[in-house]
Amino acid sequence: MPAAPRPPTRAPRAPAAAAVPHPDPRARRAVRLLPPVRVLTAALVALAALGLPAALAGPAAAEGAPAVSAPAGAPAATSPEPAPATVTVTGTGSASAAPDLAVVGVAVEVTAPTAEKALAAQHAAADALLGALRRLRVADRDIRTDSLELSAVYEDRGGVSKLSGYRAAQSFSVKVRVLRRTGRVIKAAAGSAGDAVRINGVSFDLADARPLRARSRQAAHEDARAKAEHYARLTGRHLGRLVSLNEAESSAPRPLAVSPAAFAKQDGVPLAPGEIEDTVSVVAVYELR
Repeated sequence: MPAAPRPPTRAPRAPAAAAVPHPDPRARRAVRLLPPVRVLTAALVALAALGLPAALAGPAAAEGAPAVSAPAGAPAATSPEPAPATVTVTGTGSASAAPDLAVVGVAVEVTAPTAEKALAAQHAAADALLGALRRLRVADRDIRTDSLELSAVYEDRGGVSKLSGYRAAQSFSVKVRVLRRTGRVIKAAAGSAGDAVRINGVSFDLADARPLRARSRQAAHEDARAKAEHYARLTGRHLGRLVSLNEAESSAPRPLAVSPAAFAKQDGVPLAPGEIEDTVSVVAVYELR
């Protein structure tokens, strides 16, 4: 008997492929990367906000990225202003006033064979001098000892220096506050101790020289400003503020030298005090506008 026909065989079913989830379009947009240029630009903007120099934006600009400007409100860089022109001048001012004080330089000097005898003679001469001054009502506060000296004296005998004695000396400064009595004070001092007395000189001064110095300074300042204004006009400019002012120098009264021989011939010594002149120099620097 014939064999029954076989039923057709079915091809094996392929295994089902794994299901792949369909991506969400919004998720694709979220993970999309920014272009490199935009990333670099954003970084440079952040650096500029932190105050870093604008030169850091150079590479981005070279690649075609937009230039990064300084944050709003930041001060703009400015070039330094040039130093103003100045003029330097020297001003001199003088003022004068009648003196109200005399200072007499007087000394006693003796020589003796020994140091003890020289000191004893010097002490006696100094006591006589001070007694004469006090009798003329010169106050003790107006008599000041300037120096006290004891030294050996040598003589040249046949080319050999030999000790011949000792010299003792003491010098004083005597203030006379009533000028018309200055001659009498000098006369009394010169005759108080004979040849032991030495008159070193007389100088006239002011008991308070500050008002005279203030007038001299004012005159010096006015002179300096007038010169500076003149230079400003010559250069077609205007005088600006005073930059610096320095006092350079000032003068002092000069003593009047008097010979001791003149005192012994007169009851009093005629003196001409004249005036005390004070001079001040200043160096001033002004701006020119």
